[in-house]
Amino acid sequence: MNLFSKVGILWLLFLVVYCTVLISFVLFICQLGVSTIFYFNDGVFLFSWEYALYIALKKGSMAGVALGAGVWLKNKLHERHRKM
Repeated sequence: MNLFSKVGILWLLFLVVYCTVLISFVLFICQLGVSTIFYFNDGVFLFSWEYALYIALKKGSMAGVALGAGVWLKNKLHERHRKM
């Protein structure tokens, strides 16, 4: 049995968690990359692991919930339109 054959609550939770983790990871890597570029230019590595992780998780969770819910809503409307 396929768990994601219908657009339901399980699909919503999966999309929200997936988008949150993906966006948080990308934001963290971008912050690390920018700090590395500044290190090569200035010679000072200004990067706080705790603060970067906090910012990435905070902004990633906000964007992930919005994006996951939006994709789920789009799929739900598409599923409803196909049934008509």
